[in-house]
Amino acid sequence: MYFEDLAAVHDAGFGGLARSAAPEIVRLLRARGIRAGLVVDVGCGSGIAAQHFVQRGYDVVGIDASRAMIRLARARAPHARFRVASIDRAALPPCDAVTAIGEVVTYVGGGLPAVARFFRRARAALRPGGVLVFDFMESAAKRTYAAKSFAGPGWALASQATFDAARRVVTRRMAIVRTVAGRVRCARETHRVRIYRRHRRDGDERKAGKDREERKERVESSA
Repeated sequence: MYFEDLAAVHDAGFGGLARSAAPEIVRLLRARGIRAGLVVDVGCGSGIAAQHFVQRGYDVVGIDASRAMIRLARARAPHARFRVASIDRAALPPCDAVTAIGEVVTYVGGGLPAVARFFRRARAALRPGGVLVFDFMESAAKRTYAAKSFAGPGWALASQATFDAARRVVTRRMAIVRTVAGRVRCARETHRVRIYRRHRRDGDERKAGKDREERKERVESSA
């Protein structure tokens, strides 16, 4: 997933969400009193958000399942640390914030139980007062289409998206054409993302929040 050609195209033409979300996340962290410390960027992609966090004075560990994305991230944000790992297996170091933006959590193949395990690992990694920032795809509305095409300097992408209502899975099929050093390269990728109902998601958030508050109380009472 996100092999070399799609990773390069995504970095060149589809980095808008990371660019717009990163400043908002920094504002959120500072509003919570987190003006420095370690941010673990899960599903960091090509390092767009990680670069912004570093520029604002945070230490950053970026994690992504795509080796191609990690190569791009290391080139973009050399002062951050990056490693290849999937979200459902990655070990999270003690930190002040965990971010998973760009529908990262919906890519977890194990469904809701695997997402809940990720929440628990994030909770365990966060220091008292730490913040977990993530987003979900919660509806297939406007997310399916017969065909779309996009193009930029040296690349083009055609995509189709369908929705399996029984499994609540959106499937995106993409064809990529890219010119590299005068040669034309073609690639195909298929991505599947899961949609979660809001009431189920909120239930997990409440449980995670309750558990974290209990953990915080234990830490404070033992101090």
